[in-house]
Amino acid sequence: MKQFIFALMLTALFASVSSANSISVGSMNVYNIDDVKLHAYSTGDNMNDYCYIVETPEGLVLIESTAYKENVKALSDYIKSLNKPLTAALLSYHPNGYKSYGDVKIYATENALKSWAEGGGVWNLTQSFIQALGDKVADDLPDSAEIINEGDTLKLAGIEFRILHSSDGEDYDIEIPAINAVYRHMMGADTHNILPAVPYIEAEIRDLKNYQAKKYSMILTSHHAPEDQKAVAQKIAYLEKVLELAKTSKDKDDFINAVKTAFPNYQGDAYLEMSAGALFSK
Repeated sequence: MKQFIFALMLTALFASVSSANSISVGSMNVYNIDDVKLHAYSTGDNMNDYCYIVETPEGLVLIESTAYKENVKALSDYIKSLNKPLTAALLSYHPNGYKSYGDVKIYATENALKSWAEGGGVWNLTQSFIQALGDKVADDLPDSAEIINEGDTLKLAGIEFRILHSSDGEDYDIEIPAINAVYRHMMGADTHNILPAVPYIEAEIRDLKNYQAKKYSMILTSHHAPEDQKAVAQKIAYLEKVLELAKTSKDKDDFINAVKTAFPNYQGDAYLEMSAGALFSK
């Protein structure tokens, strides 16, 4: 009975999605959850980026930015159109273009901040984008932030944001109790992810099983539309199979072929190839 009621709640939540104010590049959906609105921005670019604005009666909180200047400008203009103060930005893997959002307080972990500095992971990735795409890329990365740690609870725009552990050492997850949601960098029930090591896959499975125990209504990520508990269960099944294949495949090519056979309709072949390269690097 409880599962049935929870399913009805999920249906009602996702039925509340509506079109938002127009945005010049990409698309925006708004989820109305009591007196909180979640604005989910799909950039429509080749990286299929997503970022989020949490709107309360008191103001706005930005979760992640995006890579290209035209998307950053579109998002900045959209934020201004909401006519509320942007009180904070929670940034990690996607901090590019932060200057466009004005004098906003940025929150990040020490590891995220190191990743933005010269030689760090996000800095290196940004440089590779610039080499390939030139001035289309938003190349400004923050050099300072209010440092947050796993276990911290922030009160922003009148609601709580809880900083959670992430399987990846350079980012962090965020629980948003007011909308019964959690943010993580990647999931995507129908998408391959970057899975660099067996312990990492095992940690991802544990994290997602924890999401089931917490009964989050929405899972927000930077590369997929908001998902629900059905997607969590599907992703766990995928990870468990990939874990099995990582242990039994004889080499990288064997692993890729086995995963594609098991999941023929999944997106993100480039991520699968990156995983295979890392898992079978020796």
